[in-house]
Amino acid sequence: MTARAARQRAVSVQVKPIEDGFLVPPGHPWAGDVTPGRFVMLPVPGVEHSPQYFRYSTELQGDPRASELFVLIATPGGDPSAAPRALPHLERAFPSATVALLLDARTGWARASVSALKDAGREELAAGCVAALLAGASWDESDPILVELDEEHFAVSLVHHIDHWDAVVDTHRVDATDPP
Repeated sequence: MTARAARQRAVSVQVKPIEDGFLVPPGHPWAGDVTPGRFVMLPVPGVEHSPQYFRYSTELQGDPRASELFVLIATPGGDPSAAPRALPHLERAFPSATVALLLDARTGWARASVSALKDAGREELAAGCVAALLAGASWDESDPILVELDEEHFAVSLVHHIDHWDAVVDTHRVDATDPP
């Protein structure tokens, strides 16, 4: 087996949307409100601008513990630095949550970066949430949706239910010693 050998596995993840909206400073006139379009204006101390976020409850199949995961939108369109600047403030406000920054997305593909991962399996949870975001918010019907998460690569197949997504996350990890 060479250094290019890879490990592959598939895991099942349930992704349940909690809310989506914009991070706002606590003194913002709409802080704590829900807009007519159902966007939550989530007050987070230290946030200066209003990056969009999506909040999920996730769990690996067979693991009864649910994890909370935020996806912050850091793609071009608004101030691309607003989400990365908000990241440490969101992590302080929700210390048990994992946060992924969506850096780029196209039909069937996304690139994201994730905050410090505390437990095994968080990469798969984050990849499932990023794919669910594309499928739900962008109407992306690709199967699978490919997610690049830092140095990891995932192929995510989704099935939508009334209140959640079931995701099969195929993991493909290439050894760090591999040349690009």
